[in-house]
Amino acid sequence: LSFTAYNTLKKAVRMYKAETRAMRLVRESELTRMARKMEEEDEEEEETESLLDEDGEARSDIELTNGEMEESGDKEDEEEGASNGSRTSNQDDDNSVFSSAADLKNKEELNAILEEDRHIPMGNVKVLVVTFVVILFINLMKGGGAFPSPLGIRCGSPSFWVSNGVMLGWILLVSIFARMYLVRRHEIKERVGYPYVEGDIKWDSRATVVYPLVCTAAGFFAGMFGVGGGIVKGPLMLAMGVHPKVSSASSACMILFTSFTATTSFVVFGLLDMEYAVICMSLGFTATLVGQIGLFYLMEKFQRNSYIAFSIGGIVLLSAILMTIQSLISMADRGGPSEAAGLCAGKQ
Repeated sequence: LSFTAYNTLKKAVRMYKAETRAMRLVRESELTRMARKMEEEDEEEEETESLLDEDGEARSDIELTNGEMEESGDKEDEEEGASNGSRTSNQDDDNSVFSSAADLKNKEELNAILEEDRHIPMGNVKVLVVTFVVILFINLMKGGGAFPSPLGIRCGSPSFWVSNGVMLGWILLVSIFARMYLVRRHEIKERVGYPYVEGDIKWDSRATVVYPLVCTAAGFFAGMFGVGGGIVKGPLMLAMGVHPKVSSASSACMILFTSFTATTSFVVFGLLDMEYAVICMSLGFTATLVGQIGLFYLMEKFQRNSYIAFSIGGIVLLSAILMTIQSLISMADRGGPSEAAGLCAGKQ
């Protein structure tokens, strides 16, 4: 966690410096435009004064200019005719280029993808919800140390471990289909020339293997050390180049499902203290609401997305410090590390 916090804060500092440079360039460009506008106004005033002082010369210049305008008009007509002819030929060439069925199909597919990206992918949301419901159902049906299985499955029995295997197999199956979908969609985007922007992830054959494995390891260590998965996945997405707002929103969405599933597991194994649960849930909800409102206010006021990265890095660092202190206090009170209890040794 300390290493993750260090990398996240280092990236936040880089983002802050980049935003400062961009804001400075914007201010300089505005000042440059204002100075240029003032110079143009001064030049116009000088030209007006010179025209008023030299009235006679101005009339002759106007007559001469009219003659030149007629000649230039003739030339412009000729050039316009030539340009119209060249433009017509260019249009014919363009029409011949886009007349092929492949180009038209690619253009239609690109427009369809861009239109889909403007809306929430409800199909992906439905797949996520179905995956969550199936895992929750299996988790409750297999029971645990404190929650008897409705199917009569005894905790620690072969059928208990088969149920866990089915749950992992379901997750793996959904992950495989998700990878196939992402790779196929990436190939289509590459073929139609999809315009990627900063923060987009190219889900090619390598990224769809590396990132899920890293997320799996992050979830494993988060569960083993008792920290939220979002604490690890938020910095991970920032390291992947995801926009801070997207990283924060995605972490919050993942926490909704993972935290609910973890809570059901704690209830099944008798590890959840309901007296603490109500208080902690109320405090967590209130703190999250206040933090989101305050952070978005600061971001809108100062126009800086790096504040999200700073908040994520600060939370991870604070978690690492508090976990270290809590572990040392627990070891001091017990005289050393406590012995691990069995999986099915929950409250009966």
